Amino acid sequence: MILKPLFNLLYLSLPFLHHHVAAVSLPAPSGPNNVGTYNFFITDNARNDVFAPTPESRRILMTLYYPTNSTYASFPHPDYMSPMVAAYYESTEGLPNGTVKSITTNSYYGAPVKSRNVKLILFSTGLGASRYVYATLAEDLASHGYMVAALDATYDSPIVEFPDGKVAVGNVPEHVTVDAVIKYYNERVKDAVFTLKSLSTASLTSVIPGVGEKGLKVEKVGMVGNSQDPRGVDLDGSLVGSVTQNGLKKPFILFGREGHNRTNDETWKGFWDSPSKGWKRELSLKGAEHVTFTDFAPLVEVLGLKNLFPKEDIEGVVGTIGGLRAMTIQRVYLKAFFDKVIEHCKGNLFNGTDPNYPEVSFI
Repeated sequence: MILKPLFNLLYLSLPFLHHHVAAVSLPAPSGPNNVGTYNFFITDNARNDVFAPTPESRRILMTLYYPTNSTYASFPHPDYMSPMVAAYYESTEGLPNGTVKSITTNSYYGAPVKSRNVKLILFSTGLGASRYVYATLAEDLASHGYMVAALDATYDSPIVEFPDGKVAVGNVPEHVTVDAVIKYYNERVKDAVFTLKSLSTASLTSVIPGVGEKGLKVEKVGMVGNSQDPRGVDLDGSLVGSVTQNGLKKPFILFGREGHNRTNDETWKGFWDSPSKGWKRELSLKGAEHVTFTDFAPLVEVLGLKNLFPKEDIEGVVGTIGGLRAMTIQRVYLKAFFDKVIEHCKGNLFNGTDPNYPEVSFI
């Protein structure tokens, strides 16, 4: 499944950002736990990076989000984006210096993990998207007890700044072909497999604050974004790979914007009609656009931009539903899904339309 929220689309569509910089916070997480973050860097020395301009091993950078007992008194809120990534976007889009830095996260960088026993969710970005633009969803899942590993896809994400100073700039073609998409997708699958292996390796995870020499103990795994994981959620992206013919044996959700469903997406139809034995649901979010499934939707509201630009232009980018409402709904349904398939919690949210969330319909 390929997501393409596109930073460029937002900024090119909202030029008044060039004149409006306000200090804002991402929507606060809804769970009982404070959230810690830590950037985790691994190298797959057994694999050459097929997208690198010169020969090098595949390098993977991710942000881990997890429950912690610590607060700002001991640990700082991290920047929404790393300085170089923020500068990259501000430069390429002509934004005022400090626009991205004005956005504050709700997590605490370097805070210790609450428990080394974790329920892990891999968060894979849309094609050409940065891991940073899903922080609102990741922070919320972490506040409910999950560890979320938000992965950048090297040379696929717009820019990846590694801890050693190396920078990988995305090289996804402007007019990408299906064959190219599959090639990027195949590397993402290998990234996910290697990440799971690495997060289960004590010598690697011992560096994560609060983990210790025994390392993490990954108990269960789910995935959201670009996934063929046994337990997963597709946020409005087309599917790629054998899943479109063979289906899955474990639970899966297709969660699309209004008008995007299996009647007009052959990959979704193929998956739905496949001999899949797993529990599945297809949901539609009324009034949503593709970018609604990223931080851009709530940021438009918290930055106060809805009053500064024509209504039709705002709605063309993030939809009519309202960014804060859309994010609330996504958080509720993602948590409910992972609670169901990982924690085996009972609930009625996926039995049909819920009166608390009339914007969500079942296809």
